[in-house]
Amino acid sequence: MPRFRSFRFAVLILVALAAPARAQADANVAVCAAEDDGAFSAEQRIAACDAVLITARSSPKPFAEALVNRGRAAWYADKMTQAFADLNRAIAIDSSNSRAFRERSNAYRSTGDLDRALADAAEAVRLDPKDPKGLDNRGDVFVEKGQYDRAIQDYDEALRLDPKLSLAFRDRGAAYYFKQDFKRAIKDYDEAIRLDPRSDRAYSNRGAAYQKLGRTAQAIADASEAIKLDPNDPEYFDNRGLSYAEEGEFDRALIDYNEAIRISPKANFLTDRGNAYQAKHEYQRAIADYNSALKLMPDFADAYNNRGAAFRELGDLGRAIADYRSALRINPKFETAAENLAAVEAMRRR
Repeated sequence: MPRFRSFRFAVLILVALAAPARAQADANVAVCAAEDDGAFSAEQRIAACDAVLITARSSPKPFAEALVNRGRAAWYADKMTQAFADLNRAIAIDSSNSRAFRERSNAYRSTGDLDRALADAAEAVRLDPKDPKGLDNRGDVFVEKGQYDRAIQDYDEALRLDPKLSLAFRDRGAAYYFKQDFKRAIKDYDEAIRLDPRSDRAYSNRGAAYQKLGRTAQAIADASEAIKLDPNDPEYFDNRGLSYAEEGEFDRALIDYNEAIRISPKANFLTDRGNAYQAKHEYQRAIADYNSALKLMPDFADAYNNRGAAFRELGDLGRAIADYRSALRINPKFETAAENLAAVEAMRRR
């Protein structure tokens, strides 16, 4: 009898120990599969997926699914080498996994390989034609390729399958935006925000559409809401800065450009700040920003053109002409640079 009780006690201990282990395993699975806009960072998701992959290594399909989730998190963190390695491996293990093709399509799109992105997006739709996110993803590739009507067809089908997919309304709004149908774009952004009030990208995109219609106050309000929802996205500060600049509020624009540059010193942010300095007649500071932009992006035609304008204001026509010619060498169809070059050459002849 004592031996029986001892055995029973041992079993109870094993159960007690197993329960926390199962709970931790379940938690890792949930974190690994979390969405990009969820409560967990990409690094937390990757770490959770690492743990899942250890326990799932003898089960091909769960193992492949964990690779897809880790690849997705790596893509979100801009760790492209790991993203491609995980997604390629997932597809090699389970070639019927539509999500693996969909996520690899996103990765190819991020690196500018649009033909491969489209091939993977099409394969994802073939494998699961009833997945609205797969159709939305293929629509995104068509937008990148400038095929806006074809993209809208995919977004329409995605919304037929899931009328509450905020993402598809937002992305269809972008397609209408690029078609310069700003009113229809705003209508889609309205619906995206109604379905997902925390969609910072939908607010930002709607603000851009409002700005195109000259509704600057609404553009600023939407950019401010996007910043409130995600204060770490530099694009939102840059967009609001552009709207302030449109209103002639260059000091307020500079505050936003400074923040965008603090978060991520990109060439377009530096050029926008240079434009604000130039509008304030602070030409040397403008030129310094254009110089920094061109170090980051040597083929940035706008920075050359705008630096040429600053040199022109300072009376340095030779350097202005050189910059306008550089802008036209990069973009021979840059009409503003061509007009500026002709004007400065005429000034020099006089």
